Amino acid sequence: MGLGRSLYFSGLSSVVKLGIQFGLSIFVARMLTPEEIGSFGVALAAAAFVRAFESAGVENFVASYKALDKLLMRSVFTVNMLLNLLLAVVLWLLSEPLGAFFGADIIADITRLTALATALNTHVPIMRGLMRRDMRFRAFMAIDSGLMVVSAITTIAAVLYGYGALALAMALVAEKIVSILVGLTLFRGNIPVSPRLDGARIIIRYGLSLSTATVIGMIGNHANNFILGKLLGLAPSAQFDRGYTLPRLISQVAQMSFHNVLVPEIARQHKAGNPCEPVVQDVVHIYATLLWPAGLVLAIVAPEVVLTLFGYQWSEAASIASYLVIYGLLTSPVTLACSALVALGHGGALIRNQLADNGTKVAVLMTALFFDLRTVAILMILPVVAYLLTACAQLHRLKLISPGAFARALKGPLRITLVCALPAFCFRLYAGDGHLSLVALLLLASASAIVYGLSLRIWEPAMITKITDTIRGQKPAT
Repeated sequence: MGLGRSLYFSGLSSVVKLGIQFGLSIFVARMLTPEEIGSFGVALAAAAFVRAFESAGVENFVASYKALDKLLMRSVFTVNMLLNLLLAVVLWLLSEPLGAFFGADIIADITRLTALATALNTHVPIMRGLMRRDMRFRAFMAIDSGLMVVSAITTIAAVLYGYGALALAMALVAEKIVSILVGLTLFRGNIPVSPRLDGARIIIRYGLSLSTATVIGMIGNHANNFILGKLLGLAPSAQFDRGYTLPRLISQVAQMSFHNVLVPEIARQHKAGNPCEPVVQDVVHIYATLLWPAGLVLAIVAPEVVLTLFGYQWSEAASIASYLVIYGLLTSPVTLACSALVALGHGGALIRNQLADNGTKVAVLMTALFFDLRTVAILMILPVVAYLLTACAQLHRLKLISPGAFARALKGPLRITLVCALPAFCFRLYAGDGHLSLVALLLLASASAIVYGLSLRIWEPAMITKITDTIRGQKPAT
């Protein structure tokens, strides 16, 4: 499957997942209280820290390691299974202290269920790695979407039966059980389940630096759950985390789609002795052209989107959502380019990037002792600046993409973005700061989409042709 076709199916997979996750997040936000969601956020953050070593190491090893054969796949399965069991035990032991620390017994129960889900996570990272390695993104889309549907159905049923925040953890367990069945059925020949430890050191060494960077990233991503949850309480912590809902959804629908394709493509180009910069520059240009216009429009009306979809109990989240969406737009092209660091195993560079970003982020979150949530959100620009400076320097030093190439890749998308934001700016001036109806938001989205289509026609006609050919399954003209 070619690069364009792979991007199409990877993106379509993320769009389907986005629709399911977004609808589910609306349901959960309206059915559960901020404190209940804050309890789940703390438990999920603890699980994310522990499981970061597993997810980054195994999946990226399978996706990009050159000398992967059936014998080594046996070792991959064994290492993944044993590591998951170990991490599940750690989570189980942490459950009681974690609940006592935050003064909420429900956190201990959620953490135990998350530990069970971790122990059952024997096939997902390996399946994802294999499909990314072979660029089988049509199958990737089908399996990922199917697992998301299982998770959504379980969550809705458990919430309706009164399980509260436990419903979200129960969904994790259901998803992992179904993933095992999928792995045993569809990947029987690719994932041998017979134990083998020869080569385990290679697997662990290969993914250790990448996993370390992922752990640091997890600390930054979930630090608000721990720090704000302890300093301000679970409900304010959930408000801040809800403010991140829109940028996280943008990241999942766009950034991960491109990341899943770019990592094996960069590894393939490097193996062939070809320069990586043209590929990175081209992908960043396509990514920014597709994402930035919608992202800026969303940033302008983010408060109304949060209130309209999630309800008035999330008013604090609405007040900070615009800042967090803009920060996500600024960092996302650089984060995508850093996928090349993952593909080539530059774990040290990734660690430096994450330390600059998340070390600053933790320091900013500690200012909640003195400032309100909105001020803390504004100060989050500091880790954004630290990350951009560090990551761009790493990419330039390793000759993956220069600042000049970055500027050329983003010049066109920036022009289209500013033009597409004009309806939203006018809408904001006309409507003021009041609550907007769902119909008004849909009308704005339609107007912005029309302006976006016309902008592509004027400034990016070649991209429209490529997208059309890719959707039809034709090879784009060169």
